[in-house]
Amino acid sequence: KAMILRRLSQSLKEQNWTAIWIEFLLLVTGVFLGIQVANWNAERIEQAKTTKILDAFRADMTDYIAVTKLFSDKANKGLANYEAARARGEKPAPYFMRFRGSDTTPKSVWQVAQQSGLSDLVHPSLMFEIGYYYSELEGIDVKFVRYAEFVETEILPYTDNPEMFYEQAGNLKPEYQQNMQRLREWVADSAVTEASANCLMKRFNAPNRIGKSCRPDYGTFSVKEPKP
Repeated sequence: KAMILRRLSQSLKEQNWTAIWIEFLLLVTGVFLGIQVANWNAERIEQAKTTKILDAFRADMTDYIAVTKLFSDKANKGLANYEAARARGEKPAPYFMRFRGSDTTPKSVWQVAQQSGLSDLVHPSLMFEIGYYYSELEGIDVKFVRYAEFVETEILPYTDNPEMFYEQAGNLKPEYQQNMQRLREWVADSAVTEASANCLMKRFNAPNRIGKSCRPDYGTFSVKEPKP
């Protein structure tokens, strides 16, 4: 660039207009190409950053789906076995499910993504959908924590005496019915968020487009409450 400027200055002194135009065009072209290369590099860096963040979301959501399916299947089987025992006239302790470790879903990927400037890398609607998804997970976790706390304080200490869970008429006491219903709702809610996660992972293939809404539709998944 400095050489072109020196030649341009010399051409101006000599009033060599042909050379002046040539040098000027070379200068403008050089500046334009420099800016373009810088833009290409910035775009490449942004694309790599976006890919890395979305891959982290994919891994997080894939893990969530696998773990949730595992525990949902376990819960459905346990609840079915309980209902079968009741149908035989037995009075088993209310079925309950416990997790080893935390009772809540990790949110670290979402927190890191927010700090990484994700809102500047993807379409605003996708950013909203991802935030909505993690907000729903948090709400489901809150309900499951209530369920788990009841299990710890009101069921586990009395499993050796299942009769105490039942009324004189033989029906399961309302508080235990309610807590088992929380587990059924957790299974149904988890199915909804699984569908949202699958929808979002498809949208990650085109993160800068509007795309379809992945917000949960809880009306699609009903929860059947059995008789006491």
